[in-house]
Amino acid sequence: MAQKKRLRTWVKVVIVAIPVIAGIVCLIVFGFKLKDIHYTSDLNQFTKEEVQAYLDANDINNSFTLWFRDLIGKEKEIDLFEDYDVSFESITRLKIEAHEKQFRGYIKNDKQFYCFDEDGKLLKIAQEKVKDKPKVIGLTITNANLYKKIKVSNPKQFNAVLQVANGVSDYDFVVKKILVDKNCEVSIIIRKVRVDLGTTTNLKKKLSDLNDMSNNLKKYKGTLNMKFVNNEGKYILKREKKDDKSQNIVKKQ
Repeated sequence: MAQKKRLRTWVKVVIVAIPVIAGIVCLIVFGFKLKDIHYTSDLNQFTKEEVQAYLDANDINNSFTLWFRDLIGKEKEIDLFEDYDVSFESITRLKIEAHEKQFRGYIKNDKQFYCFDEDGKLLKIAQEKVKDKPKVIGLTITNANLYKKIKVSNPKQFNAVLQVANGVSDYDFVVKKILVDKNCEVSIIIRKVRVDLGTTTNLKKKLSDLNDMSNNLKKYKGTLNMKFVNNEGKYILKREKKDDKSQNIVKKQ
């Protein structure tokens, strides 16, 4: 008799619990539909509208799940950000505070500026020139979709550019342009000096040496050949002047 009574009690609990659970699920799914965001960031590379467009394109449309995953440290990966924090302003509006991914460079294409990250993903199509980021010259874009890796006619060229773009980001010298030729040899422009790095072989050492010399390069105009060193273990800088062209040895520091 007691067992039957307990069974009836459990049945009643289950009958009550099912609609309650269903109601909670419906509330989470439909009641927490993300309709608006309040967006702040460190770099201000992206507008609120661009972030909202990314969320829509990737079906990130539930404010509760986005907030809860952030709460438990299982954040939804967002290609625009290194990391981010989420808080509620209402059940349909979230505040997103982001540490944005830095652009590694941009490619000018049809009077627009295609900004890419360390993996070559297209993060933004800007209508104006991007400040303080290197312009890439020598690549031919064949297909470009937001949040996907840019496709070019010669992928090996792009891979070489990415290695250089990612490598120079570790240093303070400012690169204005990255140039790549059909042989995948790369040059960079720093102030008034063209630095011929050649292939990406020993790139880390070349960039470290370049960093050591970067302050001395400020007073020169010309081409620094870093494809190899001479017998004295030095790189050659060919200086350019209006009425004279000469060679100068730049020592590794």
